[in-house]
Amino acid sequence: MTRQDACPDADSAPLPVSPAPGHAGSLGPPRHLVWTLGLTETISWGTLYFAFTVFIAPMSQTLGYSKPFLAGGYSLGLLVWAMCSFAVGRLLDRVPARKVMGTGSVLAGTGLLLWAWTPSPAVFLLMWIPIGLAMATTLYEPAFVVLRQAYGDGYQKPIVTVTLMAGFASTIFVPLAQWLVIHIGWRPTLAGFAALNLLVCAPLHARMRYALHATYASVHPASPLPMGDAGNGGIARSTLRQPVFWAVVLAFTATVMVASLLGAHLIPMLTEKGLPVAQQLVVAALIGPAQVVGRMLMMRAAVPHPVRLSLPVYTVMSLGLLCLALGHGIWLMVAAVLYGCANGVNTMLRAMAMPELISRHHYATLNGLMMTPVLLMQAAAPWLGALLWRAAGGYWLMLWVMVALALAALLAFGFALHRRGLLRPA
Repeated sequence: MTRQDACPDADSAPLPVSPAPGHAGSLGPPRHLVWTLGLTETISWGTLYFAFTVFIAPMSQTLGYSKPFLAGGYSLGLLVWAMCSFAVGRLLDRVPARKVMGTGSVLAGTGLLLWAWTPSPAVFLLMWIPIGLAMATTLYEPAFVVLRQAYGDGYQKPIVTVTLMAGFASTIFVPLAQWLVIHIGWRPTLAGFAALNLLVCAPLHARMRYALHATYASVHPASPLPMGDAGNGGIARSTLRQPVFWAVVLAFTATVMVASLLGAHLIPMLTEKGLPVAQQLVVAALIGPAQVVGRMLMMRAAVPHPVRLSLPVYTVMSLGLLCLALGHGIWLMVAAVLYGCANGVNTMLRAMAMPELISRHHYATLNGLMMTPVLLMQAAAPWLGALLWRAAGGYWLMLWVMVALALAALLAFGFALHRRGLLRPA
């Protein structure tokens, strides 16, 4: 089956369209839309996802909670994110994204305030439910939906711009959180992060108004479908029967497991390799900027179908992880740069896979369907990595598992491109 079979109306002419309910009737997307999402994604990722590692030690010292218990709460939040992904995708196909993302920012602020309060272990665990919901309704996938709706088939460059900005979330918020925790304590720091979500992200999300782009509306219903619509469920069922869909899911599941394993185990892994602490921090710090470099290179690459970049990207990722498995000293820094560049582009591929390889209908629903197993494995990967470490008596086995996962992603995405006829020269 060719790509045109999968997306029968991918090349159809743009059709005039009326604004969707809740969207302004402007002729094009507001100029500030990309910058708004770049700012809110940076804050959301920084406060909800990356800064957690900073709070483990001071919370453990203050409250007496064990580190596995604290990490378990974080995993619960990731699990809620994964379980809600498909439902949020379906919701975004029916409800203006400004309402979904605005509500998500309110939930983020509420959850962070509960976290700052934390009077008991039960409250600590319960507060990960609103934070998990906030992750599902604010982090990347909803923003990708907004850009697809507003820019139609021209969504690729705006997505690269947004992720370029958000790529600095860890670079900004991890050191900021560390500085604030040292000077004012972890509770006021969390309260400050809650204020950023409530006073900056929520109002900005609530004010996002734009008309549906003609090339998006031509393959989507002119008005939102009622919840539980048979057509929406039908496209999900038909998609689940496509081998290409499962190949794409396998590729992104493999790469997100690698990212999650590195996020949880990179520092102890480098310690085991005998790398000094200062060099460990350099290796860890290189990944974020390298991701930005990868996205900038992708922005400059003139490729008719950017999903075709997956093969060189996953090859570079495999080489980076091979350097990490075999290397010492400077080679670990090379590994961080190679992996970071590849992982930065991989985020873009995640946004483009559904419309380019599966279907341009119901983008939000299908993206949520794809991300559900991906995010479930993201939540489970740190725990699986700990099991591999215990079974092998060290990190050597996990390092080679990560190399195998990158190679599996390469093969799976290659299969998807082959089935869609995208391995042949354009």
